[in-house]
Amino acid sequence: MTDRTENHISGGVFFGFVVQGQTVTLTLPDRPDPALAGLPRRSTTFAGRRAQMEQVLTVMAPAAPGEMASTVAVTGLAGVGKSEFVLQAAHRALREEGWFSGGVLFADLHGYDAKRKVSPKSVLGTFLRALSIPPEHIPPGIEERALMYRSALGALAAAGRRVLVVLDDVPPTDKIRYLLPGDGSTATLVTSRHSLADLDALTLTLRELSLEEGRELLGDALRTALPEDARVDDEVAEADQLVKLCGGLPLALRILVSLLVDVPTRPLSDLCRDLKDAHSRLPMLSRENRAVTAAFDLSYQRLTKEQAKLFRLMCLHPGADFSTEASAQLYGRSAKDTEQLLLALARRHLVEAREPYGRWQQHSLVRLYSWQLLQSGNDSWGEGLMNLFVHFHEMTTLACERLFAPAEPHSRAEPRFADRASALRWLEAERRTLVAAASWAHQVGDDLTCAALAGPVAQFLTEMRYLEDARQVLTAGVRSSRRDGDSYREAGLLSSLGVVLRDMRKLRKSVRAHYKAIKICRRLKKPQALAGALNNLGLSLHEQREFERAVAAHTQAAQLFKRAGDRSGVASALSNTGETLIEMGRPEEASRAFRKAAKIFQTQGDLRSCAQALGGLAKVTRNAGEAERAVELHKRALDIADGLLMPHDRAVELSNLASALLSIGEPEAALTAQREALDIFRRLGNRHGEAMILGNMAQVRQAQNKWHKATRLHTLALEVFLDARDDHGLATELKNLAHALFRQGHNTEALQNLELAADLYHQTGDTPGSIEALDLVDQVRKRTGGVMRPAESRM
Repeated sequence: MTDRTENHISGGVFFGFVVQGQTVTLTLPDRPDPALAGLPRRSTTFAGRRAQMEQVLTVMAPAAPGEMASTVAVTGLAGVGKSEFVLQAAHRALREEGWFSGGVLFADLHGYDAKRKVSPKSVLGTFLRALSIPPEHIPPGIEERALMYRSALGALAAAGRRVLVVLDDVPPTDKIRYLLPGDGSTATLVTSRHSLADLDALTLTLRELSLEEGRELLGDALRTALPEDARVDDEVAEADQLVKLCGGLPLALRILVSLLVDVPTRPLSDLCRDLKDAHSRLPMLSRENRAVTAAFDLSYQRLTKEQAKLFRLMCLHPGADFSTEASAQLYGRSAKDTEQLLLALARRHLVEAREPYGRWQQHSLVRLYSWQLLQSGNDSWGEGLMNLFVHFHEMTTLACERLFAPAEPHSRAEPRFADRASALRWLEAERRTLVAAASWAHQVGDDLTCAALAGPVAQFLTEMRYLEDARQVLTAGVRSSRRDGDSYREAGLLSSLGVVLRDMRKLRKSVRAHYKAIKICRRLKKPQALAGALNNLGLSLHEQREFERAVAAHTQAAQLFKRAGDRSGVASALSNTGETLIEMGRPEEASRAFRKAAKIFQTQGDLRSCAQALGGLAKVTRNAGEAERAVELHKRALDIADGLLMPHDRAVELSNLASALLSIGEPEAALTAQREALDIFRRLGNRHGEAMILGNMAQVRQAQNKWHKATRLHTLALEVFLDARDDHGLATELKNLAHALFRQGHNTEALQNLELAADLYHQTGDTPGSIEALDLVDQVRKRTGGVMRPAESRM
């Protein structure tokens, strides 16, 4: 009988030689080898990233039969918390029962640190030793090592010993693929400052923390070190300011925590004051072996010469974001070449692509870092900056001509902007940059650039109702013109500033600005400019209800425009005169003025202004009792403009159309027009227009005998008129509300509102309005048996 030898190997997976004997029994420990449990410590404080964390954990969960485990590539700017995020995810995954019973393989490749950098080949050697491969059996070549590494991971997974692989700070090299498992079970987490789009992986790009997340991180980290510390809870606004100053960068926030732990009595407000100084912010964000600048240095040192130069210049962009085209002006190369460099910087997360494509943004701390590099280097950047500002001026001027000019630009065979929509898109995209450019030029004493930019930039801002921005730009332009001794330009900008102040309901300041402009024009003997200033003055006087003076200003302006041969100017003055004549109760004169203005505008090809004149004529026609004809004129005005009306102008025209529709007994059609107008005014932030529409909608509800709805709308209108600082509008709304209240039997409240209305009419100089309100008081009291106060006491 022949002896039979049996070998039993249990409890493990073997990658070396197995010695066979008559009886060989090997049993591996149930727990992973210590080398497979060497994951670095995670922080006890972690904020934000909840949705992304759930996404990663979903990927790392054991795959269902037939599914493949995925690689997750976590990328982002230096200091954004990539390593901490991955460590948090790995620790959570390892706690899940049955997920990674084989343990974890971790390697920090220090991919951007030339002194500490670890090659993928070296990492493979380390991993193979951790997987119990004898050193003498580890092959010398990277290809062979990768083959053995994948085989080992696959064998462990097949035996129920699934391993998690974590690769931190991976450099931009294609050799990283050797470290990726090949089986369908092993999950891999990878972090890099560089885009890893070439990997077949789920890619997550970490952004800065929000205010709430940053504040949470500050508070938790402080309380971990000092359990009784309540500074973040006590100084919430200051904590939010710290998060903003750090751009929500976790590395910077953790450094701040260290500074606060050093001195427990230091208030957050003190730290805020120090960080607000841009020159000292980056030096402050340093702590022993941790520093924001050092983290950025590692990324910057990997750039090519051309990439580094563009990176340094990008801090000169005046706005928060910038276009490829603008960067090309700074850099002095073609837009195509500049785009390729920007894409390379975006792959390294030193700039961030924004929507729409072609716009970019730098993190606030990266911007400070590039500014420090620019200051300490020998780059010649003055010419590039001048090219950038010339580009802004030329493009803004061309865009405004395309958007607002009455006719097609005829001086250019191929206009820069194909249509009005493209011009508006460019202006909207660059709006904040243009405002910042004008302000920056004034601050640094480049008065010529500031004043030149202010004109076209403010035209766009005013037309689109960005009134606070327009005021800021024009104020800077006026001061720069004055400092530069350019009185003519100062007068023009002052007149434009007066228009903006009028639209902001700052009427006294508006009139003062116009009179300053008029004085300069008279001194310089510039009749056409004087005509423009007088015409604008008339608009502000109209809003002050100084109607006689307004008509006088418009009339004088029309005469000066006529002498200068400016027919469009004459038409503008006539149209403005018509608006004031309506308020003065002189409809025949108003009608003649509007008809003349509309005819001139149509002859000149200015359909937008023609539409506005027709809208004025429609109001006169409605007041004369010809409501159906008024509706036709309003619709004609909206039709001939064919999209030329700016949103504000369209909203005004819709409001006037609604009034005419109500007059012919079409309340629902009136409400439809009013709702569109209300939506426009609210989008524009025009509180005065919003109040006017709400009051008009209330009038429609009164016409429908829907008194409760009318009362609610009148009340809303009152609140907005109060906010808009329009006392005359407030008086009218109080009077109209009183009527709704009286119809509901609220006589006492109605009387109170009428008395308030009479007072406000009196204060605004509207004597007829005050008398009318007091007459209504008298009527209400007679009906209710009350005693009327003499009207004379109000006058």
